[in-house]
Amino acid sequence: MDPTESLGVVAHPGGLLVRRPELTVGVVRAVSGLSALEIELLARRPLDRRSATVAIRELLPAYDEGVDLRVGWLDHAGRAHWEFATSCSSSSGDHLVGPTCRAVFRLPPTFDQLSLVLAWPEIGFPETVVTMPLPGRTTVERTTTSIWQAPLDVRPVPEGLTHHADRRHGAPAVEAGTNVASPRVLHRGDHHVAVVLTRLTVVNSLLCMELLSIAKGDAADAINAVAFPPPTPDDPAQLRAAGPGASVAVVQGHEAFWGWPGDGGTSGGDQTFSCLQEFTLSRPDDDLLDLIVAWPLAGLHDVRVLIPLGPA
Repeated sequence: MDPTESLGVVAHPGGLLVRRPELTVGVVRAVSGLSALEIELLARRPLDRRSATVAIRELLPAYDEGVDLRVGWLDHAGRAHWEFATSCSSSSGDHLVGPTCRAVFRLPPTFDQLSLVLAWPEIGFPETVVTMPLPGRTTVERTTTSIWQAPLDVRPVPEGLTHHADRRHGAPAVEAGTNVASPRVLHRGDHHVAVVLTRLTVVNSLLCMELLSIAKGDAADAINAVAFPPPTPDDPAQLRAAGPGASVAVVQGHEAFWGWPGDGGTSGGDQTFSCLQEFTLSRPDDDLLDLIVAWPLAGLHDVRVLIPLGPA
């Protein structure tokens, strides 16, 4: 099973792993699958970055090619295995927040427990081992499923809604939040088109949602051929169909607030297309998120999806 086309098990609820004066490190997303354990981390440095004494290397090689946070794992003999990020982004910060480094790591499939190793000796951050409980193999085997076969629960969109473009929210400190929903398929078409919820994180009064939009075959080729202008800020209809991937709106009473897409990226080729996109939404007053999900470009019309909020 292609790991990018399967639903795994949430392996960690999210939140800060390490809080030190020179660096904080938190889990954005951790998913256990049969082929890999995928962990997304966000490291944040303080505004005041005074020079620090270089930390001692014990698990790291005496010299390596790293220039930022290094991530690895310990085997049963206590040996460290260091991993390269499969994707990485960084921010230099501003007058309010310090620089950040956000990266995704694919570790070998691991069950029951993981000894995660973090190190950044150049800034004085010492090698740190964090023990993380993980789902067992039986749980992962029972839960992992293809996105093309996973259960789907969609409903008609209520009539008479007033639609708005929602730009009220800045990007939250997602690494300090808590994951409140398991990965699931939100929308799917007959011809290898799907919209997948890969993460839903509560950060105070906000929800940070990550959607994966996948298309294969002729639908993928059609999307790859389109050029996308920037969305019009205050036009909900244009925002709904603005990007290459799916769009999402939160339903509150008789109003629908279409989320403004944040960080993300796309990839595509012959007969394949994928788009990973973040949205920041208002957290509902109760424990039920009422959504409209649409991907007009891929032929997926508006549907209503209800997501209970609770432990992932």
